[in-house]
Amino acid sequence: MENILNIINFVRGCEPRDPSIDLVEPVREQIALLKKHGLPGTFLLQYDAMEREDIVSLLRPLDPEQFELGIWMEMNRPHAAAAGLPWCGRPGFDWDWHANVGFTVGYTPREREALVDAIIGKFRATFHREPASVGSWMLDAHTLGYLSDRYSIVASCNCKDQWGTDGYTIWGGYWNQGYYPSRSNALCPAQHASQQIPLPVFRMLGSDPVTQYDLGLTDAGPIECQHVASLEPVYSNAGANAAWVDWFARQNFGGNSLAFAYAQAGQENSFGWPAMREGLTYQFSLFAAMREKGLRVERLMDTGRWYRERFATTPATAVCALEPFGQRNAQSIWYDCKNYRANLYHDQRGARIRDLFLFDERYEERYLREVCETEYLVYDNLPILDGNRMSGGGILAGGWLVDAASAPILTPFLEAREEGNGILARLETGSIALAEEEIRLSGGLGIQLRWARERGALQAVEERRLSFAHRGMRYALLLKQGAICPCENGALLSPQKGELRLCFARE
Repeated sequence: MENILNIINFVRGCEPRDPSIDLVEPVREQIALLKKHGLPGTFLLQYDAMEREDIVSLLRPLDPEQFELGIWMEMNRPHAAAAGLPWCGRPGFDWDWHANVGFTVGYTPREREALVDAIIGKFRATFHREPASVGSWMLDAHTLGYLSDRYSIVASCNCKDQWGTDGYTIWGGYWNQGYYPSRSNALCPAQHASQQIPLPVFRMLGSDPVTQYDLGLTDAGPIECQHVASLEPVYSNAGANAAWVDWFARQNFGGNSLAFAYAQAGQENSFGWPAMREGLTYQFSLFAAMREKGLRVERLMDTGRWYRERFATTPATAVCALEPFGQRNAQSIWYDCKNYRANLYHDQRGARIRDLFLFDERYEERYLREVCETEYLVYDNLPILDGNRMSGGGILAGGWLVDAASAPILTPFLEAREEGNGILARLETGSIALAEEEIRLSGGLGIQLRWARERGALQAVEERRLSFAHRGMRYALLLKQGAICPCENGALLSPQKGELRLCFARE
């Protein structure tokens, strides 16, 4: 099992929110830090950054064996002009982060191809080589397919899961590591090789596996704009906090990640060097020390090539964070595979399945053929349980683990270990096995499903089936072993002969 870190710094050519920010200094200092520690790194550039000689002159002489140069695919005035398109950003904004202007979803599929052609041509003319990696907070499936089919791009990266942050809702995707996206949905792993884009996409920013998911959740319900708890070195609650960084590294690279463990470090230049200096300096020294003990620190394109050689379809992976951090005594286990994602969680209120989303390669993203007309974008998958969005009105949503007397399980997870292509999470009174084809609870454990009814996707409760619907897609959670009893705001799933076995149906 490999532990892999990509250091990805992406570079903008302007910052209209604060023109006083020095956009060159962060690039210069990041290069110096990487050289100091002998660490490989990737710089991804917007079109406007490639028009600035003060930035390009720092990057062009770098050793390509240590430093990868690639593309950051967000639109700006010169990029649109090069593609023969009008620039529709706000007055005075030569780069505009609104989704209908700064992202590929704001353009027709043909226009997206023109934008790709323009920036690939600019990269070739600037650096006299071919790019291998293209990243963005979010790239649509059509653009990813075009990058792979036309230009043989080998790796991409997109933003972590978040709700509403900066106007971008990216929710219900493969939580960490990397996946092959469906031809229909850039956030959805394909189930079959024939339906996937053969371009692995890696999740960025290193989310706190315990707290990021529920940031902003209150008794009244979820907020519409989450804050951030990630490895980004500008955040004092996480990436700028040395103790948190140490904890994150132990959890993320501590084993039991199945196929491989992964994180992305680095920072965009538009935050300015003073804001990132302390956090980035500490992180790079830590990663250099970890590299001596086996951490693979490598360029994004190297990880993409390794992934393509190793995996024919999206593998199962996990992030197991069982160790407390400071006064926070909570545990979180994320499991992802090509079929679904699930999160097991424990805090003082008990143990529960906090999150369960189904992946279906036929589920089309909103922007596959259509243009995003709004300042915000939304990417998602098929919800079964959503402990954040389905909470409200005093109900904390989830699949609460219960014993034979329907009493909540209050004890923590004792361990999470690899079992086949899945994870076995063990409690004092039983265990939960998460595998590609099923979820199995042993030891007499049951599940009390609870959610705010108006926020859920449940359509019907049958003898051995829970039916759901979301944006025209119908799907189900099936009981291979066990029984269902409907109740207010949910259902009780009880074991038979000591076991409860669940699987999924796509209709």
